[in-house]
Amino acid sequence: MIFLFASASTLLAQQRWSAGPRIGVNVSSLYGKSSYYGPKVGLIAGGFVSYSSINHFGISADVLYSQRGGKYDNPSDRSSHTQFLNYLEIPVVARYYLNLSGNFRPNFFVGPSLGILMAAKRTHSINQGQSYPDSDTKDEFEPLDLGGTAGFQANFKVKDRQRFLIDARYTLGLTNVRTNSSPWLGNSTFSFTLGYSFGVGRNY
Repeated sequence: MIFLFASASTLLAQQRWSAGPRIGVNVSSLYGKSSYYGPKVGLIAGGFVSYSSINHFGISADVLYSQRGGKYDNPSDRSSHTQFLNYLEIPVVARYYLNLSGNFRPNFFVGPSLGILMAAKRTHSINQGQSYPDSDTKDEFEPLDLGGTAGFQANFKVKDRQRFLIDARYTLGLTNVRTNSSPWLGNSTFSFTLGYSFGVGRNY
């Protein structure tokens, strides 16, 4: 009993909480029957909170502003149409750390991601750059997008209780984002971010 209590006390003493900001770029597209939607670049930025114990496992959650969508070029009339889908993205992932501690803690992660649609618009450019008014298309898209995300994070110690993060992930939408079921469209997004974490609590 004393041994179990001592082991539990040691575990609790070495638990780690951290939080901080992250910012980067999305390379997104829309997949499905309308596969002509090619990639577009957008912003991704927000914050995260993360927990890891003395073993190899951890968990983290983010709240991110994520610009997604896709681009369609029609060579027949030289027109270009870009669909912007801006989400409040909330991924919750389980992490596997390759080492228990140290100045460098790389990790893989996977988990679900919820997207809450904040805004949607479509831009049009026809005949060598001639622009037409943007279209508000929020009513054409579902308010929620459920998906899965997976990736790799490099975690570098900068100084006591502070780390620099390099994160690469892929998020695949698993639900139809259109309110009209046809054609079926889903989000497909590669994200590359830089972050900075700060230790939270006494034992970090």
